Order: sequence, then structure tokens, then C-alpha cells
Amino acid sequence: MTDTKLTGVVLAGGESRRMGQNKALLAVGREKVIGAVIGAMSEAGLDVIIAANEQTADAYRELGREIVYDRFPGRGPLSGIHTALYAAKTPWIIVAACDMPFAVPELFRFLKKSVEGAGNVSGVACQAVIPMEDDRVQPLLAAYHASALPALEDSLVNGRLRMTDWLERLQVRYIREDVLAKEAGLDAGHVFFNMNRPEDYQAVLKKLREEAGD
Repeated sequence: MTDTKLTGVVLAGGESRRMGQNKALLAVGREKVIGAVIGAMSEAGLDVIIAANEQTADAYRELGREIVYDRFPGRGPLSGIHTALYAAKTPWIIVAACDMPFAVPELFRFLKKSVEGAGNVSGVACQAVIPMEDDRVQPLLAAYHASALPALEDSLVNGRLRMTDWLERLQVRYIREDVLAKEAGLDAGHVFFNMNRPEDYQAVLKKLREEAGD
């Protein structure tokens, strides 16, 4: 495949309980973190939509992107990925959590290229491409094929909400950290950093100040 069209999906349906406020709307530099993620996806050539819940959706309308709502509200990130796969007009989607301020265009270009060359896993068509960091999978910044939807819906209907349980039912191509560094020049520990707590946000602001030379 060449120049494959993919849908980029920002997962923004969480409740941000540990942060104490909507973390997607926190400012990083001159824009909100969700805007930074959308910008990186768009620069990589993805058609971007936002997966949210009805309670928070109004906060994202100013971003000018299509908003799709959780079909299984309150069931965590699996619900957001399900909504995205259900709504996307392309066979593949690339998802990113709304709280990843260092998710750069190069990362999404790399995932897009990886999807184009995904091929088969153990003789079966690949259903997901997921990077890793220190042997930990990063399923909230990964690519998924529409064929993964039935197993995901079954998990949600039956209350099996662990991400790993769903992934075990798929044919997954995992991208090791060293491959990410060699082929895309990316530091996994940096690009996969996410903000769950106020101290995480402060660490991001400190990093941005250091990069700006302040």
C-alpha cells in the first residue's frame, strides 16, 4: 500500500480524576494539549476525529473536528477505541490519548508506515500495530484495524475491560523501543509521556521551559 488513508483519533473521553480538571484542555506552550495532538496527527496526514463523552464534548467543539461519542460510556479507553473503529471511514485508525504533549508528527508518520507494511502475524492478517517502551505496550498510541471491532465489542458487552485481555485475542505486531529509535529517531520515554497527575503536568511545563531556554 502507498499513501494509505488513515483516521487519527484523539481519545478524550476520560474523567481526569487524578488531574482534578480536564487534562485535555491544559495549556502546553501556546496551545492546549489536545490541540497539540491533533496538530501532530494532521501534519502526519491523518484525518482527525475526537472520541469523547457527551459530558465533555462541548469543550472540544472549538477545535473544529468531528466528535464521536462513547457507545459504552464509563468503560474506559476500550470504549473510546470501540467508538473510533465504529465511526471511522477508513479500515485503519491511529489512536492517541489526549494527554500526550510530546506525541510528534514523526511518531504518527512512523505508525502510518508501519501499518502500510504490517502484512501478517503468524500467517493471519495483522489487526493492530502497537509500540513498546521498556517492554510495556503502549495501546493508547497505536494503530488498529476494523477487523478488531467484533472482539472489542464482545469484551465491552461482557464487562471484560482489561486492555491486555482484548489484545490477546488479536493478531498484533509489536514495535520494540529500539526499532522506534533506529527507524524513526524517537525516544520512546519522551514521546509516550502522558499526564495523569498535577505533578506530571508540572514536569511537562518544566521540560518546555528548558527546551525554550528559559
